[in-house]
Amino acid sequence: MLRPGLILSLLLVLMLACAGITPPVASTATPAQQLVTEIPTLPSQPAEAPTEEIVELPELQNSALVDVYDPARNPAEDLKQAIFIAQNENKRIMLEVGGDWCIWCKFMDEFYKSHRDILRFRAEHFVLVKVNVSDKNMNEEFLSQFPAVDGYPHIFILEGDGTFLHSQDTAELEDGADSYFPDVFMAFLQEWAPASK
Repeated sequence: MLRPGLILSLLLVLMLACAGITPPVASTATPAQQLVTEIPTLPSQPAEAPTEEIVELPELQNSALVDVYDPARNPAEDLKQAIFIAQNENKRIMLEVGGDWCIWCKFMDEFYKSHRDILRFRAEHFVLVKVNVSDKNMNEEFLSQFPAVDGYPHIFILEGDGTFLHSQDTAELEDGADSYFPDVFMAFLQEWAPASK
């Protein structure tokens, strides 16, 4: 039979041995597929002191500057950032107006996921900014500069400098079931893509 002192000594040795082992640390890395929803505002530079410094543009996954309908976002500020990116990348701006409550907005997200060629074309030619319209924030002041909207989602195409070009009722792109016509949607994007791309 083992004596209590020996048992306590063995327990102490085991406790000390276990205390020296550090448990694995959970990774805090951001998933690679996380969408970019905000980019930092670049500091303004005085007009009288031009600089030779090259400003690195943030990489936009799927061309989306704002890929969520967030009632807390300021679409006017988002548009300023989109203009900066669009002008530097020779793209146009696509404002997608809708909300999380909108089933056709969700269908559009799924449509892009299942039609990678259309998503790729959009990414090459447009900077996407989603603009929330919901009972939490209708963004009326921002949207008052554009034509009235009858349904959601709705797409506005802007020139790279923010100039309004086109208002698109997405019902004309719908297949009538739960998605969009790929050929019709691609033709719409091709029609409004920048000519020099």
